[in-house]
Amino acid sequence: MMLHEEGVIKGNEKQQNDIKKGPVLMSKDPITGHPILANLPGAPGMVHWYDPKSASVVGTLEVSPYNRVSRRDPRVDPNIPTPAVTHIAIGQDGKDMITVDTVWTENTSVGREYTLVGPQGDETPMSVCTSIKFYSFSDAKGRKPDQRKHRHGDLPMSYELVSSMASPHGREGEVCALAISPNGETACTLSRQEDAFRIWSKNTTYSPSGVPSVMWKCLYKVKTPAGFANLLSQNNNSSPGQNLVAFSSDGSVLSVCYGTHVTLWDHASATLLNSLSSAEGIQHLHFLTKDDDFLLMTSESQVAIKSPFGGAGQSCYLGNDEWSVDLSAFGRDAKVSSVIPFGDSGLGAKGFFAMSVAIDNGAETVVMVVDRSERGVASVKDSDSLMYWRIKGGVSSLCVNECIGSGVELLAITEDCRMLSLNAGIHKAKTLSLKSQSTSISRTQAPVLQVGSEVDSQPMKKRKISTMPRGTGKAQQFDTGFEFPSLSGKFITSFLSKRHG
Repeated sequence: MMLHEEGVIKGNEKQQNDIKKGPVLMSKDPITGHPILANLPGAPGMVHWYDPKSASVVGTLEVSPYNRVSRRDPRVDPNIPTPAVTHIAIGQDGKDMITVDTVWTENTSVGREYTLVGPQGDETPMSVCTSIKFYSFSDAKGRKPDQRKHRHGDLPMSYELVSSMASPHGREGEVCALAISPNGETACTLSRQEDAFRIWSKNTTYSPSGVPSVMWKCLYKVKTPAGFANLLSQNNNSSPGQNLVAFSSDGSVLSVCYGTHVTLWDHASATLLNSLSSAEGIQHLHFLTKDDDFLLMTSESQVAIKSPFGGAGQSCYLGNDEWSVDLSAFGRDAKVSSVIPFGDSGLGAKGFFAMSVAIDNGAETVVMVVDRSERGVASVKDSDSLMYWRIKGGVSSLCVNECIGSGVELLAITEDCRMLSLNAGIHKAKTLSLKSQSTSISRTQAPVLQVGSEVDSQPMKKRKISTMPRGTGKAQQFDTGFEFPSLSGKFITSFLSKRHG
């Protein structure tokens, strides 16, 4: 019997877009320092902690349990799609984590209704139930994470489910964006179907013996303001990998995207503070350094740095630091696929951020580290190397794995579920570490870490270049630094079989 098959969904193109599972989600865990991966094709409903140095999964969290048998009669019944963790957000200290997942059910009285079509054309009504779940990091016995007992190959992480709610935006409402404040006390979800965003708050109480009890609840709902009506529902291109809501570094200001507009809110009083506009629909939004909290706004083909409270046409908040760049120089089909800021330490304090741009209809992807002050690709200090890479295929997610001085290591997830390490400034140290590990593993035992090579060994002249290259000339570029084992279904099955075997 075939498992994990996806059924054919009957409906218009809008319905097909609404249920897209989106790319693999990746973020950095502040506690363990490992990347957190969700929405992997080979492990639906799971969140994984992956150690790139040992090329192994070091922790798992089952968010959406489900029946592995996807249908009863393969001749008639459609394949029930697997659950998906569509969004994940984690606080700055890693103590609070929020997930949004979707699960298919035959109970059509809950969730948004769809129709699945079987092999012989038989139609089966089903529903997709969206749930939001709140977790708290808990180590009740005071043991370190690596001291926990594991059974049958299980690697559970110390997260406790403290609150959960099905259909947080109503029966028909699905979540298209999620964000958590840096202190982990407030969260925001956005729904296109409900045409509203909701604010969630954490409440911690203590028992007489001093044991904390955490509970999350919805404080209020804000419908789309009249001036931005229908802008959210008309933007059907958003996916779980995009950022349509964000909190400022101190958590006091909330930004919400409505198509080509960004609204700024004082979420404590549900007050609209300001609004900004863009020529194209905004797909990624971030507050950057805590010193000035400027906004990084990106659409499919544009990148802009704007003041959250600047005046029209000029900024009294950032001076002359506002700028915007059109990426059309990469080609008419150039599209931003992922954007990630560096945080408030190291290069992040200087306003650096990383982004990936798909070119040649997705055949290649350019990944670069951008220096906000120089308005161009950053270079390694005291080196001729630019933080710039070309990768075959598409990139769906980026993550800052290490930031040491002026050096950086990025992790990239490609559309075919490969994890790549992109190094600049700490290249040599990583080479030694990965070579020593790969030599002790044979191809018959486990996937081998493959070390890439430079496309052009000629030294690059240190120069400032625009985020979009001018003219027809091409800058010298580097291929990916290292390639970790593919995170495909086969990779995930290797440890799931131990877990459920």
